Amino acid sequence: MLFSRKDRTDNTHGSSLTRTRDIVEIAAIVAAGIWAFYIFAYENRIKPSFAQPEVNITASLQRLSQQHGLIAVGLHIDLRNVGTVNAHFLGLAVNVFGKRVMSASPAVPPTREPLSYEYQGYYAVGRSVPVYSWSYVTHLGNPRTGVDTELDPGTSIENYRVFYVPKGKFDLLTVGIDAPYTKLESTQPTHLSIGSDGAVRVVTPLTADTQQYDIEPVTSLDVR
Repeated sequence: MLFSRKDRTDNTHGSSLTRTRDIVEIAAIVAAGIWAFYIFAYENRIKPSFAQPEVNITASLQRLSQQHGLIAVGLHIDLRNVGTVNAHFLGLAVNVFGKRVMSASPAVPPTREPLSYEYQGYYAVGRSVPVYSWSYVTHLGNPRTGVDTELDPGTSIENYRVFYVPKGKFDLLTVGIDAPYTKLESTQPTHLSIGSDGAVRVVTPLTADTQQYDIEPVTSLDVR
């Protein structure tokens, strides 16, 4: 006999250990592959694609010079994608408003358990008068236009404009921005609505996939 019963038993036991080790190694490789797919494919690509775009828009005003009774003002606008998916703008409308600040007699209005409260006892701000507007509709809002404003995640677009206001006519300038955007690349009918005072708005049907950035004021400037 070449092998005793003990030899055959040891060999069978060794084969079982080898098979068990191979199964454990295969399971570990499969688990590592599933984990890698989850991290690199799902977490980095699939999951972010379900998110809505997030856009942050900032603006600043700077008094530049004065000539011929006019004050030159620089307007800087920054569109920034702070989300994880592309942001496609349907349009953009920027309005700068001039306001007068007037003295007023202090008067405390009667209140009862207010949820918010603001007191301005010695001054009043007059109505907003549009002094400068800049706007456009992109090709996603209307294919007839050749304008395209798209932001990849983590990118930004800067714009700079110069306009003029009469010296002494306004005390304060404020900026309002209207900018609908979406992650979709399909056309959504969009147009500009210009008011009788010259202010402009971007009009588009709002859906679950369309975000609306609409805020005023973004910034202000004392031009006295």
